Order: sequence, then C-alpha cells, then structure tokens
Amino acid sequence: MNMQRPRTYKSPLRAEQAEATRRRILDAAIALLQEAGSSEVAMPDVAERAGVSVSTAYRAFATREDLLAGVLDELKDRFESAAGPRPTTIDELVESATRSVPAVLEVEELYRALFVTPEGRELHRSTASQRSGAIDEMMRRELAGLDPELTPAQARRFVAVLHLVSSSRSVLFLKDYEGLDGDEITVAIHWAMSVLVDAVRDPSRRTELEQ
Repeated sequence: MNMQRPRTYKSPLRAEQAEATRRRILDAAIALLQEAGSSEVAMPDVAERAGVSVSTAYRAFATREDLLAGVLDELKDRFESAAGPRPTTIDELVESATRSVPAVLEVEELYRALFVTPEGRELHRSTASQRSGAIDEMMRRELAGLDPELTPAQARRFVAVLHLVSSSRSVLFLKDYEGLDGDEITVAIHWAMSVLVDAVRDPSRRTELEQ
C-alpha cells in the first residue's frame, strides 16, 4: 500500500499576519520598556498593550529573554541602517564616528529601553563579541601589520579601549553626565579614537600598553 505523507502548505498571507503580530508585540514591548518604572514588564502587560492574547504573545516570543533578544535585534537593525556601511580599516573606523554617534542618538530611546532591565544589559554584554566580531577581526588584522608587532596583550587592550571609547554607553554617558550635545560628542569621540590609533602606531608609545 502506497502511503503518502500529507502535503504541507504555508500560506503567505498567514505568514504576513504572523509577522505583523510579532511586530506589534515587539513594538508594545519597546513602548513599555521606554516608560518610566517599566523595568519589570511582563508578557501579560506586553500582550495587553499589543492587543493580543497572552498565548499569542508567547507563540511569538517563547520567553521574556526571547522578547528582549528581539528588542536587541531591532536595535541592531536600526543602528546599522542609520550608521551606514561597516568600516573595513582602522582609519575608516575612526571616521565612522561621524556617522555612528548620530546613529546611536537616533535610536537612543531604544538603547535606553534595552538597558533599563538587568536581563537586557546582560544580553547586550553577552552578545558583544558576536556583534563586534567583524570589527575585531579587522582591527587585529591591521595591527598584525605593524612593525614591530604588538604582543597579544597589547592588541587585546588596545581593541578593548577603542571599543569602550566608541561604544553606545560612552555616547550616552557623555550626554547624560557631561552634558555634551550630539556634535560635541562626535568631535570628542572622533578625537579620542584618532589619538588612540596614532599612539598604537607609534612604536615608542606601545610599551605603555604593557603592565
């Protein structure tokens, strides 16, 4: 007897509806996270704001952590759209500050929505290497071409500090704690990155990266 498996059919309309629902749930989560005192946003709150059932919310995002991962993905997409092409050299990385700082400020509220929760901060920290992997590889490749070469410890410290200076947290710190506006932050971070790169290219300065 010839037993045939039932054919499965994926409806494009159903897929579009599911994506629209997912988008609505994500937007609701972002809105709630941005509201003061909303660090303990729960799935029922998100479902209510999105106008869907709790079970529908859990079908879109199985856990609260999955929902925050969705917020992080949205942040990454919006930032990359605003910041433009990824730099391919250290000099391009320095110049990219003129685009990346305004890009951070353009999605500032989304950064703050993510950082308001301990889980969001931990998720952002734990996925840092994944997000910056290509930039790390580029910097280490260029550093390997210096003469004399940096030691692994020197390279690790330089890459770490350059990431710190150019990070979204640094942008928001300069705004919140030092009162700098967007143009001032851009100038300051561009200058700091330039100084760091000039220093690491100077053999007489590299020893300062040693213990």
